[in-house]
Amino acid sequence: MLDETDMRIVHMLLKNAKLSLAEIGQEMGISQPAARKRLEKLKKKGIVLGSTILLNERRIGWERAILALDVSRGNYLKTLEAIKSAPLVTAVYTATGPYTLAVEVLGPVGIVKEAMRHIEAIDGVKEMCPLTLVEKIK
Repeated sequence: MLDETDMRIVHMLLKNAKLSLAEIGQEMGISQPAARKRLEKLKKKGIVLGSTILLNERRIGWERAILALDVSRGNYLKTLEAIKSAPLVTAVYTATGPYTLAVEVLGPVGIVKEAMRHIEAIDGVKEMCPLTLVEKIK
């Protein structure tokens, strides 16, 4: 598991993935080499997978949708592969409750709707409950 220092580093990076090792070290009260070792350990364990950018999707005419899918068990793996490779799919999660999977779709307004229709038509998708996200508040 993560100790308190690792947890603090993870939270710092979640708020700002562009923090330098010097900034992390200074905030944590540890040296830059110690911060580097901690971050390398988090990457080696598969906890930190990389860094990314955050977009203001509305400003570039994009939208994000979350699709709750009920998928038949018969050809589950084949259906899952088709969903993962569908256009604009940025993430696929297993889910609990009445739906089997949660799928995130991100792209230009209008095109996302087409991607959603494509996913709904994939063989093995029994039901889809779409949720288009409008504006991130926090």
